[in-house]
Amino acid sequence: MTDTVYKYMKTQNRPYSINDLVSNLHNEYGKTAVQKAIDKLIAEGKIFEKVYGKQKIYCPVQDTSHDMDELMRMNRELQSHANEVESKYQELQEEIKVQEALLLSIKSSITIEEAKKQKVKLKERIEVLTNKLDGLMEASGTEDLTETKRKAEEALNEYSREYSKRKRLCTDILDCILDNYPSSKTELYEEIGIDLKIV
Repeated sequence: MTDTVYKYMKTQNRPYSINDLVSNLHNEYGKTAVQKAIDKLIAEGKIFEKVYGKQKIYCPVQDTSHDMDELMRMNRELQSHANEVESKYQELQEEIKVQEALLLSIKSSITIEEAKKQKVKLKERIEVLTNKLDGLMEASGTEDLTETKRKAEEALNEYSREYSKRKRLCTDILDCILDNYPSSKTELYEEIGIDLKIV
């Protein structure tokens, strides 16, 4: 098991996380078994561990025969892989927050069954109040005032129209008289007996 993990990492010669190794080994070994193999290889000095935030990345120890450019390339690849893993981790954290908020919202809202029960109770309450109102109106002799109000509004509108017509006729006649009247409008009104009260 340990040899298999080391051989794979040595052949690929690139950094991996535990989950990557388990997946790339086609899930032949469990995560715990792979972790034990990695711990053993670290103890033997065959691979080394680098920690990036909450993520641990493992890489085979390179032969000293590798030149500096190769080591720098591998380090950049290691850093790039760690950044990618961290980015995926952040995305998953955000998704978890969204799902938790949705779950909380669902838990706090009432179910369809509860809504149906509330609807039945409200209908019963409306029926009780309607019957009570009908009983009170019948006992007190109260009638529906909607029709009475409509008739009163029609009468008021009719009287207002008639008043406006007559006021306009009066004003026209008084204006004709004032054309040849020697005094002021106020004096004419006093002489005729017109009250300047505006209605």
